[in-house]
Amino acid sequence: MPHPTRSQVQRYGIAGLSVLLASVLMLLLDPLLAMTRSPFLLFFGAVMVSAWYGGLGPGLFATALSGFISTYFFLPPLYSLSLDWVNGSRLSLFLLEGVLISALSDALRVAKQRVERSLFKLQLSEEQYRQLVVQGQAQTNTLNAIFSASVDHIYVFDQAGRYRYVSDGGAQVLGFQPHDLVGKTWKELGLPADLMEPVDAQRETVMTTGRSLTSETVFTTDNGVRFYEYILAPLHADPSTQSVVVISRDVTERKQAEAERNQLLVREQAARAEAEVQRNRLHSLLLQAPAFICISRGPDHVFEFANPRYYQLVGNRELIGRTNREAFPELAGQGFFELLDQVLATGQPFFGNEIAAQLDRQGNGSIEEGFFNFVYQPMFDINGAVEGVITFGFEVTDQVVARRQAEALAADLRIQQVALKKSEARFSRLVESNIIGVLLTGPSGTIMEANDAFLKIVGYTREDLHDGVMNWSEMTPPEYVQQDELVLQELAASGSCTPFEKAYIRKDGSQVPILLGAARLESDELAWVCFVLDLSESKKVEALLRQQTEELSRANRLKDEFLATVSHELRTPLNAMLGWSTMLRSRQLDEATTNRAIETIERNARAQNQLINDLLDVSRIITGKLRLNVRPVILVSVIEAAIDSIRPAAEAKDIRWQSILDPNAGPVSGDSDRLQQVFWNLLSNAVKFTPKGGRVQIRLERINSHIEVTVSDTGQGISPEFLPYVFERLQQADSTTTRAHGGLGLGLAIVRHLVELHGGSVDATSAGEGKGATFMVNLPITIFRPEPTDMERVHPTVSDTAPLLDTPRLDGLKVLIVDDEIDARELLAMLLRQRGAVTTTVASAREALSIIIQSAFDQKPDVLVSDIGMPSEDGYTLIRQVRALAPEQGGRIPAIALTAYARTEDRIKALASGFQSHVPKPVEPVEFITVLASLIDRFQSLKQQLPAEAPAMSPPHLDNFC
Repeated sequence: MPHPTRSQVQRYGIAGLSVLLASVLMLLLDPLLAMTRSPFLLFFGAVMVSAWYGGLGPGLFATALSGFISTYFFLPPLYSLSLDWVNGSRLSLFLLEGVLISALSDALRVAKQRVERSLFKLQLSEEQYRQLVVQGQAQTNTLNAIFSASVDHIYVFDQAGRYRYVSDGGAQVLGFQPHDLVGKTWKELGLPADLMEPVDAQRETVMTTGRSLTSETVFTTDNGVRFYEYILAPLHADPSTQSVVVISRDVTERKQAEAERNQLLVREQAARAEAEVQRNRLHSLLLQAPAFICISRGPDHVFEFANPRYYQLVGNRELIGRTNREAFPELAGQGFFELLDQVLATGQPFFGNEIAAQLDRQGNGSIEEGFFNFVYQPMFDINGAVEGVITFGFEVTDQVVARRQAEALAADLRIQQVALKKSEARFSRLVESNIIGVLLTGPSGTIMEANDAFLKIVGYTREDLHDGVMNWSEMTPPEYVQQDELVLQELAASGSCTPFEKAYIRKDGSQVPILLGAARLESDELAWVCFVLDLSESKKVEALLRQQTEELSRANRLKDEFLATVSHELRTPLNAMLGWSTMLRSRQLDEATTNRAIETIERNARAQNQLINDLLDVSRIITGKLRLNVRPVILVSVIEAAIDSIRPAAEAKDIRWQSILDPNAGPVSGDSDRLQQVFWNLLSNAVKFTPKGGRVQIRLERINSHIEVTVSDTGQGISPEFLPYVFERLQQADSTTTRAHGGLGLGLAIVRHLVELHGGSVDATSAGEGKGATFMVNLPITIFRPEPTDMERVHPTVSDTAPLLDTPRLDGLKVLIVDDEIDARELLAMLLRQRGAVTTTVASAREALSIIIQSAFDQKPDVLVSDIGMPSEDGYTLIRQVRALAPEQGGRIPAIALTAYARTEDRIKALASGFQSHVPKPVEPVEFITVLASLIDRFQSLKQQLPAEAPAMSPPHLDNFC
């Protein structure tokens, strides 16, 4: 290492001495001039002297030493090297200025020295030229270093298309070193023509026009497909040689970000479309409702919606966009507009029962009176403010009129009875008038005389009367004989009887209902006079009233159920969906909030879809359209399936399970899916109303000729007042429970209906609130004698062996499993791998179709196992898309439908869609492996029958097979 020269020591010594002198002066002057306010004042002079005398190095040394001393002695806090932001900035400015002063002073010093040595430099021109060459090379190296550090790739081409320069990054992209490329064309290097031909053509264009071009290209590298954006520009630095520079930049990440943004936009559009579908479903439900429904909004109650039933009610008039007062001027003064204002102001609903309204239904000024049961239900916006009113109700005009007519008829009948008892003198006049039937008879039953009215009632002629063929005892139906004996005793005792109802058999054999009264003639104790009133019309009116009363009750029940559903359940998901949709339209949400909004809309849309499905299920129960797929069922497997589905919710609440299932309890005759629904509802309620750390028990046992399933819990229990109504539809214990746990109150009602359809019964007991509840389901045992093949299919819970080992091996079989439930996919994959199969699992129909299409011919799956019920695209859609493919694309792949939809019609639909087999859930491993192996054997035998020269065609055998 060389020693410093004497001049260097002097220069750095002068620099240190100058700084030391400036420091001493500042310390001496500080008490007088407060030098801490200008801590660098004298140091500037020290830096200038050091740089002028010693050059750049001493100047920088003086700058650094001055900064250190100023920091320690003059910058607060004093005698410390710590600085705040302001003083740090001041120190930085001083150091920068010191560097600039040193550089300028050094430059002046060097300039002076150069002037002094100019004569000497002229004599050494050759040496200077060599130094310039070295400096040029250094600059070139510097430029190369800059290009190498740049993210852009740089290429320079000459007129012949040869590389004149290539940066390190550009050569690395092409798979070469820079020196391998210089002096050669892309054809000589064997670069891809599809990549280089467009670039070469653009290079010639730039050379011809002298204008720059911008373009993009796609290049496949070892790291995959990359996207590049590049600029071509002419180089005019060398007039003798025209060149083109190409600057390329990798924009793959930007392209990927754009693709992800587009995908997010597509998801958002899909969520909005799903929300629109649900909104259309609700709109369709309102249009098809049996009640009249309308929606008005704002303080003026402007009509926004009215269903067809409402238009039938009010006549053919314009409603939408008009206020209530404009649409119904005839209702002014009847109180309806005031009721709407009251509901809008208070937010409380109004329930009207048999309210009269004067309406101009024909639109011609003719006012008609009608009676209505209706409700004005307030409609709230997302902020909880009342924004409108929903009107829902039924017209009961016919029922009210019929009841009033019946009441008037009954009053008239009572008046007639009183009149008959009061005046015997009017009898003769009454007989002659033929208003009612009158006859003369006795205990023997022979009718001696009768008026035309009576003959008309019983259908006999006067010739029949004279011939003596009419006898009231023979005309009396057997069910009225005992009643007649009591009337005869009353006649014998009091001489008359209270009018009573009975029937006579007419001559044609039909029966006619009558009201009959009798009195004994004083002149002859064995002769009675009887009056007969035909009740046929009255009975028809009564039957009509009963029918209308039943229809009214049913209409009220439908109204209550529909109101409860619309008012308390449908608005909840709609509020969240509409609120988030409004915020999404503002386009002011960040990405995380946007994703949350989309997920919320999607979740509420699905919740609303489930709610509508539940309502439709209840509708099927009410209308009697619910059907069972009846077959022998072993309840152990059904209950275990229900337990498995509810177990995650129980584990989340740390609830202890206890299942006591008798495997020998015997089979029942029923629908396994509906029975699983029964036990799932009971277990779900038990888990929902049992607190954390509680216990739920389910017991299956045989008691005499029936099976009893008991579900008990240590939850909140049922109050004695509510216990009789626990199985009623839309019943909740109290409003607090409804708010805490949600639900429509339909679960237990569905349980009772399904159990009764199976010929069983369900009961509930509870010691009171906070003491848990117990539900007992009783089902009759069916007599079931299995065939030998059936006896082999024993449920795994009661089997002592492992029949899976006896199933066929599936070594090397490639199976594609499609199921949106990860647990189901993993179960099937593990089951098949144990038998030697190679499995591929996906969660959607789209992924499965992509694998089938994109796989090489010899790598395509040998068999497809798909669930039916999946989001977005179900199994039916998947198999139709697969069957639409050409055979070489996998269109003839054998397929098995694996689903919990196990009804006969579900199996037929699966086979008609393109599946070859249908296996119901829960999966029985032996059955599933056997079905799979049998399907493959059938497929292989059919393939062997095909001609070898036409493998890509679709032979009739395979068409029939698929």
